[in-house]
Amino acid sequence: MQPVHLYKKLPQTNCGKCSASTCMAFAVQYVRQMIPLNECPELDEAARSELESMVSGDGDWKERRLQEMFREMSETDFSKIAEQLGAREEEGILRIRYMGKEVALSHADVKGAVDVMDRLLIVMYVKRAASLPITGKWVAFRELKDGIVRSESFQGACEMALARMFEQGGEGFLHKLKALGAEEVTGYPAPHSLLVYPLPKIPFLVLLWPADEEFGADCKVLLDSTAADYLDVETLLYLGIGLVRAVGSMKQV
Repeated sequence: MQPVHLYKKLPQTNCGKCSASTCMAFAVQYVRQMIPLNECPELDEAARSELESMVSGDGDWKERRLQEMFREMSETDFSKIAEQLGAREEEGILRIRYMGKEVALSHADVKGAVDVMDRLLIVMYVKRAASLPITGKWVAFRELKDGIVRSESFQGACEMALARMFEQGGEGFLHKLKALGAEEVTGYPAPHSLLVYPLPKIPFLVLLWPADEEFGADCKVLLDSTAADYLDVETLLYLGIGLVRAVGSMKQV
């Protein structure tokens, strides 16, 4: 199922009430099983049923790919790569923090409060097992290797989505980010600067500006210059979307 076919069935109003920010982005994320249909407030039950039937049968590709990757790293010695991943190995199990929570990775499964897309991201990170030290040099997504190709998607699906959540949630949104392990940092040109680690060696620097009389809230997410060594830009885009989903799924704290 191509996202454009699904898009034609959506309201196409770009109302901004879902975490995808636009109807086209919603179509892309739904086809890839990264967003539920009930996030769109303008769809009635009949429309939801029609859309679900359009993509039924396409949803197990992630599970197939996940199992392929587990087979590909079946001989991986977790004890040799744990330190470079910012994880720890215990009796053949790799324990790693993802979105502020510890998950346990074996050679066959990822245990923790994560869905299939989260598991894919974690396994991709472990399978790549980069060993570069974090530089502390912050760059925009488009400055990463091949980042320009997906920079608009990252801006819409991650930065604009976080900005909208900040505008709607204010301090509550900041508390949710901090519940994921984010810490306030200083020295950056934004009223709110938070450092969060979706994965141990892939920090996000989230810069937030509140809305004023003329403009809505704004958000810029910077990444360490080594980010594309740990995950390719397509997967980094999904990691940004995963952060949006993690914040959006949290109850008010």
